[in-house]
Amino acid sequence: MVEVVPFRGLRYNQEVTGALDPLVAPPYDVISPQMQDSLHERNPYNVVRLILGKETEADTETDNRYTRAAHTFREWRDKKVLTHDSKPGFYVYSQEYQFAGRKNVRIGFFARVRLEDFSAGNICPHEFTLAKAKQDRAQLIKACHANFSPIFGLYSDPQGEIDRKLTETTRSAPVASISDNGILNNFWRLDDPGVQRQISEKFLQKKIYIADGHHRYETALGFHKEHGNRVKDSAHVMMFLTNLDSQSLAIYPIHRLVRCPEGRSPQGFIRDIRGYFEVEPLTLPAPMDLHLTQALSQAETGGIAFVAYLGRGEAYLLKVRDTTRILPLLAPEDPADLQILDVVQLHTIAFKHLLGIDTKTPEGQKFMEYKVDRAQALALVDSGKYDLGFFLNATQIQQVRDLAEKGIRLPQKATYFYPKLLSGLVINTFES
Repeated sequence: MVEVVPFRGLRYNQEVTGALDPLVAPPYDVISPQMQDSLHERNPYNVVRLILGKETEADTETDNRYTRAAHTFREWRDKKVLTHDSKPGFYVYSQEYQFAGRKNVRIGFFARVRLEDFSAGNICPHEFTLAKAKQDRAQLIKACHANFSPIFGLYSDPQGEIDRKLTETTRSAPVASISDNGILNNFWRLDDPGVQRQISEKFLQKKIYIADGHHRYETALGFHKEHGNRVKDSAHVMMFLTNLDSQSLAIYPIHRLVRCPEGRSPQGFIRDIRGYFEVEPLTLPAPMDLHLTQALSQAETGGIAFVAYLGRGEAYLLKVRDTTRILPLLAPEDPADLQILDVVQLHTIAFKHLLGIDTKTPEGQKFMEYKVDRAQALALVDSGKYDLGFFLNATQIQQVRDLAEKGIRLPQKATYFYPKLLSGLVINTFES
């Protein structure tokens, strides 16, 4: 049973701040240093000051990005920059965007979801988390006692019953409409207690699959376990929930860039990988990123495939001959079900076995970089910053769901759900 309930959201008071457009930000984990600077300069009330404040060399245990976020958060509430809604509600959120040459509209809603251990089987993670990111988010939630950004959750609703109720709300004028990087974000409040109750009841028989925000979920749960007796309102976390059966759900692949460890080389890798994969030299005329995608798409129809790029136009199509070849190389704790995943074949055989890079460890991550933008990734290999680029097809949503239901997690950065959710539309506080 999953408990999904409305809440009194804390929102920007536009009578004080003006329009929301300059106040919102992407999730903290996709904000580059350059974007962080830009968001800080965009508006003194931009939410980046809460979700990803700047660090300084003078930071101490009592004066740092987390304590400054807490101070700013209190100040904004005191000055009525942020105010609570008078009654509980769900917050409907739609995003219009282009994907694969087609217009899509993804619709969902913000709600409070009761925290529980993954072992209960109702809330299902789909990928592993990184310790450093968890520590960062844990310090923020401890300092501020709030969820500034939503966790991205999926639920199954093949008949679209909840979607229809949400769509009814969108027939009215939105509370906010924000155009950001080619994506139109619309936001409404769902006030009807009867509809709220119907939606909550439908979730009693559902599971929630975490698409994005694993670090935030685990730190919220950890905070509640440690401080729940003192901060009793911390038993819920803010989530954005959307229907995984909707045709508007898009997943991008996340490509890998690698610096070879000492004693390894790109040419040696190509030689050694022939023992496991079929290796075909690949011609990539301009624009390279487009032809790379086409080659991957065509090869994937017959099984798992990657493109390895060595720079200056040298590329190879790698096709998995037999998925079971990976089984003796899997870690004892890794289930055999993982053999169906592109990222597991790549990480286990190519990275760990042949290149000596264990991406489950902080030491291994030092050799890695992850990029969604194909053209940018190709350019980084051409520049010599990385020795190898590995390009993948997207993980399928049914694979994510099937493995998550079994309690099986994918490697880090296995999926990129697009588009990302804006932070700053609504905040969940623990004391209200």
